[in-house]
Formats: sequence, C-alpha cells, structure tokens
Amino acid sequence: MAKMPSVLVDINCFFKDESFAGLANTMTLPKIATKMIDVAMAGVAGDIARDTGRLEKLECEVTISHYASRVIGLVGDRESREEVFIARGAVDVDGVIKTVVVRQQGFWREVEFNEWAPEKESTTKFAIDVEMFEFELDGKEIIHIDKLANIYRVNGKDRNEAIRTALAQ
Repeated sequence: MAKMPSVLVDINCFFKDESFAGLANTMTLPKIATKMIDVAMAGVAGDIARDTGRLEKLECEVTISHYASRVIGLVGDRESREEVFIARGAVDVDGVIKTVVVRQQGFWREVEFNEWAPEKESTTKFAIDVEMFEFELDGKEIIHIDKLANIYRVNGKDRNEAIRTALAQ
C-alpha cells in the first residue's frame, strides 16, 4: 500500500531566544557527503572509490525577509562560530505531526542582498560554513556532526570513534 510523503508543514528559526517567525522563510540544509579518494589497485579492473572517514565541506543557506542587523553583523565575524542557529519544523509523517530540530554553528561567510523591486519582500540570503550540525526527529538524534571534535554520528553510531581512538583524541 502506498504511503503519503512526509511534508514540512511549517518552520521557525531562532538565535538564542529570538524568534524569526515570518522572517526566516527558506533554508537549505547542508549536503552531507563523505570525502572519497580514488584507489588504483593491481589486478582490479579500475579505480575504486574509498572513503577517508572525513566529510566534505558543509554549507547552509538561509534567506531572511528582513534586514536583520544582528544577523548581518555575523557575516565575516570570527565570533559568528559561537552562535547556534536553530530551525524547528513541524513535519507531517503519515498524518502525524512530528518535530524536527536542526541546530548548527559555523562561520557566517556571506550575505547577498537580493533583488529590489517595488512591492516585493526585502530579502537577504546568508551562507554559513557549518562546523557543527545536529538533525533531530521527534526527540531522536539522527545526525550529529562536530567537525572540530571529529565526531560524526548517524542513528547513534559514531563513525569516527576508531579514528579518534587511533589519534588519542
């Protein structure tokens, strides 16, 4: 029997206790990709992709329909890495509303002042180089990445634990 797809019904974003309801209207979460190397092996019919235990660069984009001076002030500021940006969503899974929470920290690298036109929203798009990323669904941790601490957990399994042990971290 076919199931209905999950639908993100609504979102709200926060810095500390400040809500950006109605303002932070779109966000593109980071693409999580394993860093790979090509290995040429004798007696094999071609290169084989091999994972390195590392992740590619994580990037996030957030569009805010407002000239939020507090957020604009984060761009290029080394202390922006300390700010935790939280997005909370209500997702409909087979007719049941579940909570999805994304927490992320990183360097706020870029701001883009989007098109100006009469009677249009005044939006600013921000690019964040993400260093810490957490994805939680209905209170359960699905993904936890802390690049600086070399932690990469998916569904509770720490994929870099053996690497940290080998490095005495």
